[in-house]
Amino acid sequence: MKKKIQKRQRFSNRTYPPKLCKKQDCNTEFVPTDGRQVYCNAQHRIDSNNDKRKVIDKIENDFKKKAKNNKEVLIKIEKSEFYIKSRVANKTLLLYEGYDFGVYHKKDREKGTNREVLICYDYGLVLVDGNNENYKIDKIENI
Repeated sequence: MKKKIQKRQRFSNRTYPPKLCKKQDCNTEFVPTDGRQVYCNAQHRIDSNNDKRKVIDKIENDFKKKAKNNKEVLIKIEKSEFYIKSRVANKTLLLYEGYDFGVYHKKDREKGTNREVLICYDYGLVLVDGNNENYKIDKIENI
């Protein structure tokens, strides 16, 4: 028969000075049981970490929403009769459709011409005529 090994709990003889809880809107003073403790209880620690995560999640979700919109705009323009004939889209048209030039996944360089490509998901946007602000939309394979 296996013997159960009992763990002995150790209590430190250290004492820590009182602290104010770090959770926003909680001004409770408490005596920490560990030097790293900054919240008066576990729920305040959980709440505080959840609040931090919500801020980060909102930033990420806003970016994803704008990037998805950019992709939809590029697909819509690329499939339009005007684009099929001219093979360029003017900046005014892109802005009118709701394209946000500040939102993209990465910048790259076009092979051969060395022009800057703004990549959003699997679509690239390349400035082909700076004077008229005309762009070329490229479907990028094997990203």
